Order: sequence, then structure tokens, then C-alpha cells
Amino acid sequence: MIKFRAWDNLLNKMLAVYRISFDGPVDGVQVHCYLDDRGAEGSTEYAYDGDGLILEQFTGLKDVNGNEIYEGDIVQPVISYTKRNIGKPFEVKKGNYVYGKWIAKNVSSKGFGVDGYYFSNEIKIIGNVHANPELLKG
Repeated sequence: MIKFRAWDNLLNKMLAVYRISFDGPVDGVQVHCYLDDRGAEGSTEYAYDGDGLILEQFTGLKDVNGNEIYEGDIVQPVISYTKRNIGKPFEVKKGNYVYGKWIAKNVSSKGFGVDGYYFSNEIKIIGNVHANPELLKG
């Protein structure tokens, strides 16, 4: 399933995207988001023209706790049965995954690359690059 979320640079908040349209009253793309309660009944809806939003796609992968992993997430490799950290955290980017599998070569210049090793259920989300950039520092 193709899903997106969006980081709002003005509100400093992650939003749930429920629709992306190309036929709105504004030229170009409109992103329709829930502003609160992530889609619960009675949520406030808003349509953005794209300014101030960073769209992030769902990778099709889940972490060791069952949470959906999106581009822009910061993940920590772990040993799944002990949940002990191994390696260094890294940012999930386009090109790190394909068809729900990790491509671990050259993930970042600061480390964690393992050719041919798929660890989709052996990582945990520890934050995202917008709210927690300090997690990527040495």
C-alpha cells in the first residue's frame, strides 16, 4: 500500500496524509492532511498547496515493535530477541529499501552498511530527522 505522512515546517508537527490531488483549485499538487488526532472521527482536515510540507513515503516495512517505517525516520539496528542496540542509528532515505526489503550498502557515510543482509524486523524507530536530528550525531 502506498501511504504518506507529511512534516509541517511551520507547525513543527508530523501530519497524517489522507489524500494527494492534482485537480484542486490551486495549480499543482494539493496535499490533504489531518491536523489533529491522526484521522480520528472529528479530526480537523486541511489542504496544503505544498509549501512548508515535506512528504515522506511509507517503506512497506515495520520495526521490531510493529511500527510503520517512513522515509525520514531515524532507526536503530537491534538484536530482535534481546532488543539490544547494535551498530549506529541511520536515517531512512529513498534508496535504502526496495519492495519492502532493506538495501544496506552505503546507508550513510558514518557507518552501518552490510551487503546482502536484510534486517527489516531487527530495527526500531527512535525518532525522525525533523524532530530529533541530534540522534544522527556521532
